[in-house]
Amino acid sequence: MEVTKTEWKALIIGLLLVSSSIRVRGQLVYAELFGGHRQAQHELLISKPIDSLGIISFFNLTYFTVDYEDQNRVDPFIYSVITFNFNQNLGVAGGGYMTQAGFVPIAAFSYQYFNQKGDLDLNVFPTVELSYRPNYELFGLFVFTPKLTDYLKLFSQLTFSSNFNFSQHNFSFQQIRLGLEYQDFQFGVGADTQIPTFMDPIRNELTTEVNPNIGLFVRKTFM
Repeated sequence: MEVTKTEWKALIIGLLLVSSSIRVRGQLVYAELFGGHRQAQHELLISKPIDSLGIISFFNLTYFTVDYEDQNRVDPFIYSVITFNFNQNLGVAGGGYMTQAGFVPIAAFSYQYFNQKGDLDLNVFPTVELSYRPNYELFGLFVFTPKLTDYLKLFSQLTFSSNFNFSQHNFSFQQIRLGLEYQDFQFGVGADTQIPTFMDPIRNELTTEVNPNIGLFVRKTFM
């Protein structure tokens, strides 16, 4: 059934009317330095509404790691999407991610949650690659910063991603941060774990490795 231009316009206007009362809360912008026992890492994150109503929001996580033994080996990762929000929690997103293997366009659903206290921030993106034989991915960010005193907060964060298709797991990573927050500065211990699946040329079979990187982090949040 063919959709006419009038019907497309009515659909777009309807979505805008549904979204016109949205005020998506929550903004998270930070820069971090992480020194692990194997690699050093620099990370930037921007998660914020673009317009005053919060109908459109932007999410970008960018980091790169440098190996201590081979400083010419730099591993970048960029995950960037723009989201159209249907309400304070649900939306659809489009963008892409980039690694050493190249750039991959993606489409995703978006789930966001921010509590009334302002100490919990959750973003989850179930994602599909826009390619002939797409992979699927679940990407998420969880931040919890409950107040300990008038000046000090507990700081905890989990960032995760798992890429797979219907026949195998491709790649996953997890980032864990645990420490304290004082006046928009966070510091503490952390662990990054990369889990690639690849074809082992010696055994001629798929192999999954677990590569942890444990160390300390310092971060500044920009409000």
